[in-house]
Amino acid sequence: MNALTTEIKTRARLLQKLLETRNTAASKRALILSRQRNWEIPESWQLKHCMNLAAADAGFQNWEHARIVLGGEARPGEDMGDFWHGPEVAVFINHWYASYAEAQQQLRANEAGYLLPYRCQYLVVTGDYLQALGISAAPEFWNVIGHDLVQGYGSASWLNLAQQRLQSSRTERFNANWDATKIMLDLQSTDVEAERVMKSFVKNGRLVSIPEQRKKRLVILRWLVEQLQFERRYVEADINAFLLQFHADFATLRREFIMNGLMERAEGEYWRV
Repeated sequence: MNALTTEIKTRARLLQKLLETRNTAASKRALILSRQRNWEIPESWQLKHCMNLAAADAGFQNWEHARIVLGGEARPGEDMGDFWHGPEVAVFINHWYASYAEAQQQLRANEAGYLLPYRCQYLVVTGDYLQALGISAAPEFWNVIGHDLVQGYGSASWLNLAQQRLQSSRTERFNANWDATKIMLDLQSTDVEAERVMKSFVKNGRLVSIPEQRKKRLVILRWLVEQLQFERRYVEADINAFLLQFHADFATLRREFIMNGLMERAEGEYWRV
């Protein structure tokens, strides 16, 4: 047990108290997280439920997953969750890599970059990305681990940066007026705006490029996902083949479907939500 896992437990206890008093924001968040992971809604929220919810809100599958990763016990190549990602950095287009070796090669070619884990993959980001996450880009944290959170996993620098990330992320949603509807409305485009985006980014039925601005990117993602069938389960190869019709970077588009809540994924299958 370290400061990170202790913090998750503290959040779980806070969440349980809020749920017991029927706090609206906490109740909304608990329902959303439960539905995202296909968890049953209990008649009464116990601490074990809240441990899973607090871990899920921090970017992990459940409490056990958070305990292993934040406790420094994960093995190379294992799922590290999306702890180092979140909606606050969704506007950034980053370099994604399926293999650690490829990510390291990109990092060596980019002295101003930082290598972070994302689930079972890797991304190389800029200092602006770190700032948006609420963590420091100061050399005293990063130089000792070679700007590489995978290489530095479990070290004192990694622990310090993870504490910064945990302090700046998510827990305020349990207390603040967390309003998912307003957030999504802010990202909605009018028909005129959507038409303008489509004309700019789609030529002859294919994407010219993937928009960097999230609001514009959502127009494209919704256009794409609406061409898939509801209630059909797709394997990854099906999604890749579908997206390849529109853009060569099908992997980024597939990930964007998941990260923007347009599709869910489990056991190698994808479906619209």
